[in-house]
Amino acid sequence: MPASSWAEEFQDNEPGEIFVEITLDKTMVQATEAVIHGESITWNEEFLVVGSRSSTISLSILKNDAETITEESYISRVDVVLGTLLAKCADNDVVTLEMKPTVVDAKQPIKGVITIRLSERGSLDDVAIEMETLGESQLRRFEQLGNLSDLEDAISNRAMAVEFTDDEHPRKPDRLSNLGITQRARFGCLGYIFDLEDSISNIGEAVAITDDSHPRKAAYLWNLGIIQKTKFESFGDLSDIDKAILNVAKAIELMDDGHPDKPMYLVNLGNSQEMRFQYLNNSSDIDNAISNIERAVCLTPEGHLDRPVYHSNLGSAQDTRFQHLGNLSDLENAISNMAVAVELADERYPHKAKYLSNLGITQVTRFEHLGDRSDLETGISHIEEAVNITDDEDPGKAMYLSNLGIAQGTRFERFSNLSDLEDSISNKTRALELTDDNHPDKLMYLSNLSASQHIRFQRLGIMSDLECAILGIEKAVQLAADSHPDKPMFLTNLGDSQITRFERLGDQSDVQNAISNLERAVQLTDDNHPTKPSCLSSLGHSQATRFERFGNLSDLDNSIENLKKAVMLTADKSSDKPMFLSNLGSSQELRFKRLGKLPDLEDAISNNAMAIRLADDDHPSKHMYLSNLGDSQATRFMHFGNMSDLENAISNKQKAVECIDDAHPSKPSHLSSLGETQQIRFERFGNLSDLKRALSSHKRAVELVDSRHPQKPMCLSNLGNSQRLYFEHVGDLSNLEDAISNIKIAVELREDDHPSKPMYLSNLGNSQSTRFVHFGNLTDLDNAISNKQKAVDLMDEEHPDQPGHLSNLGVSQQTRFEHLGDLSDLESAIYNQAKAAKLIKDEQLTKPVHLSNLGISQGLRFRHLGYLSDLEDAISNHRQAVTLTNDGHPTKPAYLSNLGHSQQARFELLNDMADLENAILNKKKAVELTNDTHPSKPMYLSNLGNSQGTRFSCLGNLPDLENAIVNIEKAVALTDEVHPSLPMYLSNLGTTMQARFERFGNVSDLEKAISTLKKAVKLTGDKHPHKAMYLSNLGHSQDARFECLHELSDLLEAILNLEIAVSLADDGDPNKVTYLSNLGTSYGRRFELLREQADLVGCVSAKKAAAQLKVAHPHQALFAARQWAETSYLHGDLPSALDGYRTAVELLPKVAWLGLDTRSRQHRLLQEKSENLGCLAATCAIQLGRFEEAMELLDLARSILWQQASSLRSDLETLRGEKPLLAEELERVGRQIDVGNFSSSTFTMTAYNVGGDQRSTEEFGRERRRLVNEWEELVDKVRQLPRFKYFLKPIPFYQLRQATTAGQAVVMNVSEHGVDALIFGTSGQIEHVPLHKINLQKLTKLSASARLNRSSETRGAKDTRATQQRKLIASNLKVTLRMVWYTIVVPVFDRIHIPLVSVHQPQRRIWWYPTGPLTFIPFHAAGPHKETIDVGRIVISSYVTTLDTLFQAYKKIQNTPVPIGQMKFLAVSQPNTPGQTPLPQSTHEVLGITEVARLAGWSADNIILLHDLSATVHRVSDALNTCSWVHFACHGFQDSILGTKSAFALHDGQLELGHIASKRLSIGQFAFLSACHAASGLQELPGEAMHLAAGLQFAGFSSVIATMWSIRDDDAPKIADHTYQYLFRNGVQGLDPSEAAAALNFAILRLREDPGVTLDRWAPFIHFGI
Repeated sequence: MPASSWAEEFQDNEPGEIFVEITLDKTMVQATEAVIHGESITWNEEFLVVGSRSSTISLSILKNDAETITEESYISRVDVVLGTLLAKCADNDVVTLEMKPTVVDAKQPIKGVITIRLSERGSLDDVAIEMETLGESQLRRFEQLGNLSDLEDAISNRAMAVEFTDDEHPRKPDRLSNLGITQRARFGCLGYIFDLEDSISNIGEAVAITDDSHPRKAAYLWNLGIIQKTKFESFGDLSDIDKAILNVAKAIELMDDGHPDKPMYLVNLGNSQEMRFQYLNNSSDIDNAISNIERAVCLTPEGHLDRPVYHSNLGSAQDTRFQHLGNLSDLENAISNMAVAVELADERYPHKAKYLSNLGITQVTRFEHLGDRSDLETGISHIEEAVNITDDEDPGKAMYLSNLGIAQGTRFERFSNLSDLEDSISNKTRALELTDDNHPDKLMYLSNLSASQHIRFQRLGIMSDLECAILGIEKAVQLAADSHPDKPMFLTNLGDSQITRFERLGDQSDVQNAISNLERAVQLTDDNHPTKPSCLSSLGHSQATRFERFGNLSDLDNSIENLKKAVMLTADKSSDKPMFLSNLGSSQELRFKRLGKLPDLEDAISNNAMAIRLADDDHPSKHMYLSNLGDSQATRFMHFGNMSDLENAISNKQKAVECIDDAHPSKPSHLSSLGETQQIRFERFGNLSDLKRALSSHKRAVELVDSRHPQKPMCLSNLGNSQRLYFEHVGDLSNLEDAISNIKIAVELREDDHPSKPMYLSNLGNSQSTRFVHFGNLTDLDNAISNKQKAVDLMDEEHPDQPGHLSNLGVSQQTRFEHLGDLSDLESAIYNQAKAAKLIKDEQLTKPVHLSNLGISQGLRFRHLGYLSDLEDAISNHRQAVTLTNDGHPTKPAYLSNLGHSQQARFELLNDMADLENAILNKKKAVELTNDTHPSKPMYLSNLGNSQGTRFSCLGNLPDLENAIVNIEKAVALTDEVHPSLPMYLSNLGTTMQARFERFGNVSDLEKAISTLKKAVKLTGDKHPHKAMYLSNLGHSQDARFECLHELSDLLEAILNLEIAVSLADDGDPNKVTYLSNLGTSYGRRFELLREQADLVGCVSAKKAAAQLKVAHPHQALFAARQWAETSYLHGDLPSALDGYRTAVELLPKVAWLGLDTRSRQHRLLQEKSENLGCLAATCAIQLGRFEEAMELLDLARSILWQQASSLRSDLETLRGEKPLLAEELERVGRQIDVGNFSSSTFTMTAYNVGGDQRSTEEFGRERRRLVNEWEELVDKVRQLPRFKYFLKPIPFYQLRQATTAGQAVVMNVSEHGVDALIFGTSGQIEHVPLHKINLQKLTKLSASARLNRSSETRGAKDTRATQQRKLIASNLKVTLRMVWYTIVVPVFDRIHIPLVSVHQPQRRIWWYPTGPLTFIPFHAAGPHKETIDVGRIVISSYVTTLDTLFQAYKKIQNTPVPIGQMKFLAVSQPNTPGQTPLPQSTHEVLGITEVARLAGWSADNIILLHDLSATVHRVSDALNTCSWVHFACHGFQDSILGTKSAFALHDGQLELGHIASKRLSIGQFAFLSACHAASGLQELPGEAMHLAAGLQFAGFSSVIATMWSIRDDDAPKIADHTYQYLFRNGVQGLDPSEAAAALNFAILRLREDPGVTLDRWAPFIHFGI
């Protein structure tokens, strides 16, 4: 059918391509495009059909007008058997066959004829030749047209050619090699590994069957090596490149130098060696590569067409060696050879563009190392020319675009022109678009584009850039097989980008994925691969980043290990070595900051320094290494204070700035870093020029950084910080306003999800806080807290920066509390700062600052609420901050000063001199560690001076006062007039100079004090929190000058200033008590001068307000209360005076707080003259006729130590019935405190409980105070219960008096305002006997006379000197007792109608309750002593320390009777105590009384006799626990300083009062202390009854006989015998411990029957209790 007819069949459609298809047995043999010539279709092609005669051959005509061939594509076809067709074509005839149409429903059937000629070939070799020839032509056509079917046909035909060739055939190797080459071509298109494997197999076989002498052997080896190299390039198996090199090298060996292919083979060998070098880093490979290519160049004649390519390859190899070894001569040679290649290649040369591109990129490399901009510009120009002369269809165009993008990226990184970065991304994008997905370079282009997008993100912060970068590199990773040689690089780039996104968004999955990818990159790379160090370095950096975010130390350790390995695997000559060293140094510095181990920091500095040494001055990263070294040196300075480190840090950072020009993108960050270090030097040494330089650096950084650059916020924030600091020291408000403005911009430039946003918010808050502190606008403070709170809210709790933000927030909340007094602010501050401290581990270097901030807030809460636990915690935290900080660290002085401040606060509360001594030591060390130029030096000096002044006030040591003045004067001299702390230093100086005036009376000191204090006041705004204190100090000094010079104006000014001070201070200020007290004093002076009643009222009111101030320290409140009472009493207002005295007495237990150790409490009571205070209060109440109240106040002010201890042992049965858990907790805590309540020190107090625990006294003291706080809180809880309102409060008098059932109590109250006796029994009115004939002064003298007995010899002394001393004492004692008889006893007995006549056996019972100096007088021995009458012959006498003690003893004996059968008797004797006078009679004494007990029916089994050697401390102590009656016949001692150290002297040591009192002896009844001084007590604190008798009574013995002074060894057995004879007169069944007083009276009267027994021998025996 004519072609025109066929065309018509296609109707309106243009006819597609017409093909002829030949198939054999349904397998396609050939498909050839036909040509339409008018009405005929023709083709002319010869092809080979291989088959049997029975095979069916089909010839079809088809139209290809669709993407795929379908049945509808066929037009007509004819099928014929091959044998038939051969017969018809015999003799090379032409045969015409009719074509049948295949389209059934066509408008016109399509049919035609086909003419063919078919000939039969009989020889297989001929067939092989034809097939080989056909395959060759098909391969050439594929190479020209790119039709893959040609390549498929070529492989098929060449495979058949091989198949039809015998192994012995001489052309067999050629055909095998050609087949392999063709298979390699298909691998290049489709990437199927089987093609490579088949190719290598076929060419390998060609090599194997060919002798070395064969001229084609070299060609086969070369082909084999080429394909093995291809396989290595594709799959990364190093064995392939090894084989390739061996085969090509062997090929070269087989060739003469004159062989025309030898240069090509040498170049190929060199390329393969270069490739292996890049993987194994074996320098011999790159050296051999260059040598071989140089040889190729030499063997190639001038003008040869291949000469350009050889020069280009040689340049590439030289560039590679430079990249790895850093020898600049290689780079120069590389550029030279590449330039020759470009020069030799004319415009028509096919590789000209490639050579231009290679030359350009190498010139860019030289720019990167030498910095000559002409190299960069020339390089970019060459690559641009390569791009311009290349069509988009050229397969090299993409590579040239990519190289151009790389070069433009380099120019951007160096000169920061954003258009370069945009062009770089544009060109890399074009390169990617021009490259098919299956192209081997596609992955590299994806990676390169991602890198530039990453850089643009870092510059502009546009998140889409980073997302695109990650997507691109992820695609590269996905497309690259693990065997791909660049897979590790892609994984590394992906990991780096994911780390960047993590740093930006904080998504934990990014950092985990990054590390996972980088670990995979490391695993896929052999140690000898040149990229292995880079992979390790990136992995190490990512692990360090994860550590910084989550704090897992193993990450940091792994980081350092990987970075170390990167360094180790890198030669010193490598240009990457400095970078790896610097990265390693950064991680080591980070670990130092976490763990504080100096070797890490030293290694960091060493590695950073080595990085600098290895980098030439023109190294493009030299600036970074200098800056990193400066950072490490600054860190070492910050922790160890070596000035050379700081100077070196600044020098290196300055060099970093100077070695790059302003256009360099790193310039702003280096300037900012330099500014921070200059600021550190200012903060350490106070040189304002440093701060100005810092400001200049920060400003320049801001000017140089583009507004869109991600570093812009950082530079602005750092500038703002410096501007704030400048304002704080210079006072220029514009700087503060600029600071706030700049940091606000930094905040606005960052989205909330940016990791730096919290830091900028926190910095903004700091500046706003500063403005508030100086100008008082609360809006600033509220905004500061709001911004700092937002900083906290934006950050995860696990973030390592979160503690800093929490602590910073706490500081501002603390500031707001100080100004508004809202306790919730302080509570929030402490909560946030405690959380910050908890989140930081002890080994982290930031821990101390958080501990210190927390301690400051806890100290503040203590000052406002008075909770000692807060002060204890503050001291603990400050101490830990000090312990965790090296002496060289610049913050160490601050921590020491804060610790000293808190210790001084505790001293002021607890009066423990150790605290003050420690405070001075710590503050002195703070001063010593600080240079005079340091801005904090004045503060440390002033604080030290304050503490020295305080010690002077306590001890009166003049050097303390002089040192205090010198130190504070120096603080003032070092402080600028505009400094906000100057008023405080001036005020401190003024008060210290006033102290010197008070010591020496030099008015000039007072004048200077007032002048200085006035200046402090003048410099301070009314809203300043310290204004009130400065005014009060000034007023106090003016009052002192009035006292000295009597100028009324001084007094008036003093009052005015003090009134303002009081008005400015709120009731939550603990210092207000001082302001009120000083004001009251000045009012009192004006009243004395002008006699205006209003001043007296003002005086009392001020003192009263001071005493009742809730936040006042107890000792200050007590002082004010005493003044209130004394002033009121002096001016006749007794009710007001009584209120004041009552307030003072009630404060005594708080002053001598239970949380203190015994020594401190005793000292406090001595300082406050507690005995005197109680007596004054009682006198006032007596004068008002309030006798019961007088007794309650008197009892409340005595035996405070015993009262406190007793509260710990209260009966909780009632409470247990209502609140069992609360009662259990109260008992538990009470027992813990009670264990060593009366021990001589905190350590020994706890030793009984912990058994060998060697913790410090400080730790024990803190634990005790914590327990007491807990105890007091529990007591408060109990008092909230309806039925327990008066729980553990003083027992009212009407109950206490019930203890006098058997008689009457006679209370003798002695004060400076009078001596009175109060007499009462269980009921009736209290009898009041004013004792006008005696007064305090006279009684004090009488008491001194009586106390002489206490210094006489102990029991057992009988020498002449002792006898003479006793006679003198007895004489003085008679005089004293005679005076007491007439002035006290007689009036008392008269009032209660006791006849002054002797009776044979007195029956009437009196409990003597002496106070003050009367405590040491034996009232039972008072009498005229010229007659046979005295107290002992008239009444039975007992003594009480307090009514409460008697009442408790009475209750115990009533409520806890002991069955007779369970009672045990302990008798202790010490006839020969080591180191003491022998007491031979003690043995007879004890044997006698035990015999009396046995005869009275006491079971011998229940009598414990510990005699001589058996009477050890341990055995006696244990025996006390089980015995109801005890008798001590031994030496006794009264400790004159610490009562609880009083003791019985036993065989192996002393049984101390403190230990005895710690016992709870529920079955105790009666104790006889036949030992000297068992009831002596303390001379200065008689009312505290700190003696052995009181201790036994407190431990559980309701009735005790003891001695007031020493007794004679021969008297003691007699008194004891008569006493026990009386007690046992009715047998054991009739024992009654309440008869002990009568028994003692009986014994004394029997002893006195001997006329030789003098008064001083029987008078010391006294009785306490029931």
